[in-house]
Amino acid sequence: MSSQTKSDPTGGAQAKALSADALAREDAGLRGKEGALAAARGWDRFSKASQSTAHPRAEVEAACHEYVRRANINDWDLWTDIFTEDVLYVDHAYGVFRGREEVRKWMVPLMKTMPEMRFVPGFLVIQGDLVINYNWNRWPNPDGSAEPYDDWRNPKALSLYEHHFPCVTINVYGGNGLFAYEEDLYCAPAFMNIFSGWQQAWKAAGR
Repeated sequence: MSSQTKSDPTGGAQAKALSADALAREDAGLRGKEGALAAARGWDRFSKASQSTAHPRAEVEAACHEYVRRANINDWDLWTDIFTEDVLYVDHAYGVFRGREEVRKWMVPLMKTMPEMRFVPGFLVIQGDLVINYNWNRWPNPDGSAEPYDDWRNPKALSLYEHHFPCVTINVYGGNGLFAYEEDLYCAPAFMNIFSGWQQAWKAAGR
């Protein structure tokens, strides 16, 4: 054992922490690469088809409203059912999920750990079957300030909500009220930091 290690009893723990951080970054990088490749294949598959065989806009809009409704009632089995059986789902932080049941096995247990989270649409861009949704992933203010999201509305200024982060969600509508593709783009470190901060504030408020 070196004299440096003897004089620094936390050296081993620090080294392990650094190694764990490096592995976490490497894992995130691999998931990101996998997501990028899957997204490219997804766009090859869906982009041209979604423009040439687009469904009526009213049908796509109705599916978007149903998607948001399901995302805000804490029934993630029901939410998962809004995808086609062969959906391709790319989350650039969590990875690539192929097929509705694979999405379900990931999403349902994940969201049980965050039942207070809400998904608030900021604005939608619809072009043919392509949908781009700029949305806010939000937890309620622990002190009860600011009104909750309801029916596609933000009753208060966005800056009054203390614990949320933006996400860009891209969907391709596949007909029959179902989506055939989803891609989520957001800052994963911000998500984890904001969620952790909200948990601490929620507990401190006696919730």
